[in-house]
Amino acid sequence: MPKHEENLINILKNELKSRNNPLDLKPVYVGKVIGLSPVEVEIFDGKVILTEGDDLFISEQFRLRCEIDKTTALSSDVPNLLESAKQITETHSYTGSPCDMPTAIDKLSQAIEKVNTELLQLKCDLKIGDFVAIASLEQLDRYLLTDKVI
Repeated sequence: MPKHEENLINILKNELKSRNNPLDLKPVYVGKVIGLSPVEVEIFDGKVILTEGDDLFISEQFRLRCEIDKTTALSSDVPNLLESAKQITETHSYTGSPCDMPTAIDKLSQAIEKVNTELLQLKCDLKIGDFVAIASLEQLDRYLLTDKVI
């Protein structure tokens, strides 16, 4: 490669490195849940304790996920109800021939199972000892719990 092209490449590399990059990128930490009401998380091997409402905020997205089905009303009876629905058989009283109702029930059951599976995957069920992602905010000594770490 000619020397002038190599110089141009180096100039371009240096310009790309120096462009509008933030000077203080905020890190994300992994913390451990040590309390639930309010949520308390330890970071830096327990040297720092963050408390919800004080120096720890919970992201709206995470809070919404945690509220899904806290009562288990959406998921606890679904498997039994689906199994019962699949066992329903129907015969036409006037012809004695099979009905399409079991097929319709089966398709509805499959749809409900898919929705139930997705809801269960969204549940966060935060417990003491869980590990969570903690993002540092722009304000000094303020953090945001963004998600549960698996």
